[in-house]
Amino acid sequence: MSADVVIPKNELSEFDLPRVCVITGQTEGISFKPVKFAWYPRWLLIFVPFAALIVLLIAIALTKRAKGTLPFSEEGWARWQRSKLLFGLSFLGTIAILVGGITVFAGRSDGTPILVAVLLAVLLPVVAYFAVMKGRVPLVKRIDERHITLSLPSESAATTITAHLSSGRRRSRGVQHPLERQSA
Repeated sequence: MSADVVIPKNELSEFDLPRVCVITGQTEGISFKPVKFAWYPRWLLIFVPFAALIVLLIAIALTKRAKGTLPFSEEGWARWQRSKLLFGLSFLGTIAILVGGITVFAGRSDGTPILVAVLLAVLLPVVAYFAVMKGRVPLVKRIDERHITLSLPSESAATTITAHLSSGRRRSRGVQHPLERQSA
């Protein structure tokens, strides 16, 4: 079961996050690896059947990005890499099905085979998402100007990270940085 965690974008680093794998929850053999996330409002997908190109342009304009480092065990990092690869390959499969379907069935008067090919091409990335991504790797739920909300596969990692970030905020509210004290 996955759990959500809200992390300030400027704290996506090994200096601000605890050493707990975001996928497995392990605390041994942790290394911080570079990650990039992108998010756009999901309500845009409702309009894809009506104006796909316009939706694509709006999605590009509204996309928010975040990058940093996250803690992974070797097993967790391998799962992250494998999921990205398989999900990417599903899009190549989509292109292959579309090109193959159009090439093979273009001259037929019955449009059913092309319709089936298009349906399979659309379903392939959806099935890949649910098979290798959802609940198995960190997924971005939202990015705003200051925070990133991630859904982590490890509830223990989400709890540990949230507690770590919360304790740091409580400590730092009344504490001034030495340089700030000098300038005051």
